[in-house]
Amino acid sequence: MSPRLDALGLAGDLPGVLLDAKRLAASAPGVHGRRRAGQGEAFWQYRDHRNEDGARLVDWRRSARGDRYYVREREREAAQTAWFWIDDGPGFAWTSNPARPTKLYRAQTLALALSILLSRGGERIGLMGHPPRAGSRAVDRLTLDLALGHRSGTAPTNATVVCFSDFYGALDEWRDRLRSYGAVGARGALVMIADPAEEDFPFRGRTLFRAPGRGAEVLIGRAENAHDAYRVRLEEHRRAVHALGAELGFPAVLHRTDHSAAPTLAMLIALVSERFA
Repeated sequence: MSPRLDALGLAGDLPGVLLDAKRLAASAPGVHGRRRAGQGEAFWQYRDHRNEDGARLVDWRRSARGDRYYVREREREAAQTAWFWIDDGPGFAWTSNPARPTKLYRAQTLALALSILLSRGGERIGLMGHPPRAGSRAVDRLTLDLALGHRSGTAPTNATVVCFSDFYGALDEWRDRLRSYGAVGARGALVMIADPAEEDFPFRGRTLFRAPGRGAEVLIGRAENAHDAYRVRLEEHRRAVHALGAELGFPAVLHRTDHSAAPTLAMLIALVSERFA
């Protein structure tokens, strides 16, 4: 059985996620992948000759067409790798409205869409704890890995790691994780996925709040009275996550599940492309 069929058999919502990711990637700006000057055989571009190049690097055939000297640059062949870490906590697989995707669904969609673009550019992709892959089947294999879930493992040296979470966990836990990535030269991005109910706190009157997967409950008699305090605490936490990411080389991007995924994907393309440059 092919990796893609294996993934579809195990993955629950992932067939729909993969389809949404392909649609999202089709409408996104492309990435150039490894198309950078370097040691390789494939021609990339001509550029003007510089004094430090010397006569050895002059492309005399191209230079003979005009009055300037040109150097023939080859494409760098060493592919780079983007790794993904996606929150698997019960609170992440939640939505306040069944008509909208869960935070997990949107995170998987963004990760696969970015993977499609990177794979087309010749780069490797992988889920943390699984082998990275390249080529025409790389996205199918990543889909299977998403179905299987994370495995234990440290960040590879000098990796690019994109983390998807709501980041509601303790800040110290994230500091430890990002520092462990940074200790081996890893950098990347933090994608903060939020449900609109978590952002706007639209609740009024007597409201029972349940923590997904934990069984913990809190009953508030007049929920609207908690709105301002909730917003202040959320903003303080968000600023702390942004500051931590900026300090350790993981800029944070906020995405709401009731908004289009396209702008967030464009930002991730820019951040990863800058890292790969």
